[in-house]
Amino acid sequence: MKKLHIINLGKMGGVERLFLQYINDFSDGKDDVICISNEIDEDIRRQMPQQKIVFANRLVNGLTLKAPQFLRKYLLQKRVEASDAQVIVVWDLVPRLTARPKRAKLVYYDHGCSWRYPENHKTLSFMRMLDGVISASSASSQVMKHRFNLPCPHYVVINRIMTPPGIRQEPRALTSPIKIGTASRQVSLKGISVTLLTLKELLRRGHDVTLEIAGKGPDRDAFIALASRLGIEDKVIFSGFQQDIAPFFNRIDIYMSTPVTEPFGLSCMESLYFGVPVIYPLVDGQPEVIKNGVCGIGLTPSVSIEEHEKLTGIRVDFPYDVYDPVRNIMTRPLLLSHVACADAVETLFDQQTYQRFSQQAKQWTKEHFDYAVFRTEFNGALSAITSSNDEH
Repeated sequence: MKKLHIINLGKMGGVERLFLQYINDFSDGKDDVICISNEIDEDIRRQMPQQKIVFANRLVNGLTLKAPQFLRKYLLQKRVEASDAQVIVVWDLVPRLTARPKRAKLVYYDHGCSWRYPENHKTLSFMRMLDGVISASSASSQVMKHRFNLPCPHYVVINRIMTPPGIRQEPRALTSPIKIGTASRQVSLKGISVTLLTLKELLRRGHDVTLEIAGKGPDRDAFIALASRLGIEDKVIFSGFQQDIAPFFNRIDIYMSTPVTEPFGLSCMESLYFGVPVIYPLVDGQPEVIKNGVCGIGLTPSVSIEEHEKLTGIRVDFPYDVYDPVRNIMTRPLLLSHVACADAVETLFDQQTYQRFSQQAKQWTKEHFDYAVFRTEFNGALSAITSSNDEH
């Protein structure tokens, strides 16, 4: 089945990583790809050098000159209709289509952006065109249902990744100093400022700990400045984007994931593959990745955005509700308490507890995150949607 993928390739994030894995593993360059952004992130381009990309907004594909704003939706529609694909997969965005595609089924893959879409004409018009929805987690599916109540088929295909190379087989043991790590796009909603506060608290308690922050993004300088204001800059390493994740996960002991919202954390899954226990919030799809009390410690967010800004000077820009998986409701966004995070980290400082969590993390990934299952379920969902009767 030939597919047309519509995606924003301007930056590297979770959905882009999953797309790259899928397109390289399954497409053999046969699928069509339309890029919504005008440029492709260099890390993304490096991982699919042979794939032909059509740019949605360029007047001429080989030139960076953008079409005037009023023409772009017509250009996109023309390029969509030019594809002979049987199914169109829209990856975690709302494109501005002028009409429902004539020859192909239209499928929306939600990786978390459904939390943020305004309920305006553009969004609702696109949603009405859909033949099916695939969600990256049960949380994502619940958000779609809470917000849009779509009559088309819904499928949950949880994120799974190929087993990363470079995993050490020998049992892990805590090092000295104990190394905490986090890896994500450097933006405020990822809550990296919470992790910095946690490090400060652990140092205040007299622990020998360091923190490595991997990734890149627009708020990186703000986090560097916060580390300096907290007086912990000599204990923090900002190591940038990690092309090879194995050395990062092999050198850290505990992984911190402290976002305001996270539909399904791929970096947390990677951490578990390497046997690194995770501290994380009980929000959105995080509990679907990490089993609380088995391979990580889940905490209930309790700090308001305003309180956090007073503590750090960093404003978390997320004016949307998040999904509470415990109560199955949408609720206002909160951050983790750095004191609660420090308490959780201290729990893992016991060598016996740490090794139990580490061993269980590896077992958890073997039992739940086989990439072959993702591929089968994803393609199975596309086939089911494509073969379903057209109700439009």
